[in-house]
Amino acid sequence: FREGLAPVIKDDKWGFIDKTGKVVVPLEYDQVYSFSEGLAPVIKDGKYGFIDKTGKVVVPLEYDDVYNISEGLATVMKDDKWGFIDKTGKVVVPLEYDYFSQSEYDVSYETLLWLINSDGGVDKLSIFEIIRD
Repeated sequence: FREGLAPVIKDDKWGFIDKTGKVVVPLEYDQVYSFSEGLAPVIKDGKYGFIDKTGKVVVPLEYDDVYNISEGLATVMKDDKWGFIDKTGKVVVPLEYDYFSQSEYDVSYETLLWLINSDGGVDKLSIFEIIRD
């Protein structure tokens, strides 16, 4: 269980149950991942999005790949380009990068995002800069 819910599968469809065993998110997804910051990535018909703990789709299933929410942001990929969205689905870093990496400064514990575009250029963004904007 993570954030009070656990993934469950039946007849090749995934959903979530609570600690009493009650299905709280219907078993309708091809794959689900654990909740993080109140949202869980899900896959249906080859597309990724995010649901809340009631099963409501918060971020439409339109992405080719996603990573779990961390510090209020999710890394998403569409048409082979990476970017970042917030918990409402708003794009906060445009989906224009070919690669991304994440690191933290040891001194300040500030999370940095390293974004690489197709011409080899590298952009370095602080997570605090993204959230502040």
